Amino acid sequence: MASVASLTKQIAALDISNQNKAGKTSSNPARPPLHAKQPSQTNVAKLLTKFAAPNTTTAPSKLSKTSSTSTLRSQASSKTLAEKLEAERQSKPPQVDIGAYDGGLEEDEKSRGSAISAEAEKRLALDSTNDRQYPTRQWTLNSFEMGRPLGKGKFGRVYMVRTKCEPRYIIALKTLYKSELVSNRVEKQVRREIEIQSNLRHPNVLRLYGYFHDEKRIFLMLEFAGKGELYRQLSKAGRFSEKRSSRYIDQMADALKYLHSKHVIHRDIKPENLLLGLDGELKIADFGWSVHAPGNRRKTMCGTLDYLPPEMVEGKDHTERVDHWALGVLTFEFLNGFPPFEVPDSQTKTYRRIQAVDLRFPEGMSSGSRNLISALLKYKPEDRMPLEKVMVHPWITQYRPRNSTRGSELA
Repeated sequence: MASVASLTKQIAALDISNQNKAGKTSSNPARPPLHAKQPSQTNVAKLLTKFAAPNTTTAPSKLSKTSSTSTLRSQASSKTLAEKLEAERQSKPPQVDIGAYDGGLEEDEKSRGSAISAEAEKRLALDSTNDRQYPTRQWTLNSFEMGRPLGKGKFGRVYMVRTKCEPRYIIALKTLYKSELVSNRVEKQVRREIEIQSNLRHPNVLRLYGYFHDEKRIFLMLEFAGKGELYRQLSKAGRFSEKRSSRYIDQMADALKYLHSKHVIHRDIKPENLLLGLDGELKIADFGWSVHAPGNRRKTMCGTLDYLPPEMVEGKDHTERVDHWALGVLTFEFLNGFPPFEVPDSQTKTYRRIQAVDLRFPEGMSSGSRNLISALLKYKPEDRMPLEKVMVHPWITQYRPRNSTRGSELA
């Protein structure tokens, strides 16, 4: 029977896209306690960690079919039928329960989606087999074992699913109805989101493994973020501790540095667009407002009001430094439970506070966190702290795990 360690190594060495292609067969009240993992979740989390598709750039291992076949034959010849059946049974890894499918796709099929024009159909005929950089095998809805629903979005549903082909990875499958994308005039935005996210490879960026379509829908094969939405945890906790906030911002800075090196500006960083992986690691998701801008200058105003930087509020050109500003706002919200410039029920006053960089720190915040936030929330984009310096800031490094190599090359 294969050991847990050997199974883990085999799975970690595979990339789902290439593996399957190869196998076509103001006051500061006391902070509430943070969530503690329930003991009953431990074994399930370990199994999910093993069988969820990996977010790595490791090339798939190439096995010798001839040598493995000859080894099996020699082993089989020396065993009785009963021994062979028992060995086969024990060699099969335990299956993770992905939950019961609720029939939601069939239910939607009766009431959602309508015909679209030939031109729109051509624009939304999205298939990762045609991806220029990372082409995948041919996928269809029949390629998956359907599991429990993970949520509903404006344009469709998200399910926990398992691939039927080996090694039977667990992923999240998101559906989008083409006619609804067209009627809301977001088909170009969706195309851009898919093109950007499918070519990103970073442990703190939610992975898009592949995508395909049928007559009515587009399907996105996404990394399964086992601990769900960060926003829900923040809402439940009220605010995060300095240690937890620092570790999240450390991961965010590293991920944004990677995105900017690829000339990708996210432009909509906020808690609602962040997920948590099986080990509690942060995952940047929702690239709907992202843009690939090699020239690094854009004009479109987008994102969420509380996170908009002064240059967007004033209708000026913007660069990747809008993400630096958002990182400062995010740090403040993690620590306090609300964004720094928010004026409830008044967009105009919120705009004015942003323009004036009217930053007010509640009592109880550490000097280190205040220093980092102040260094990121600067009126002039060029004055905002570079991400490289964020990653070696004392408030970040003091909470970084000792065995972490993050930021070591920058120190």
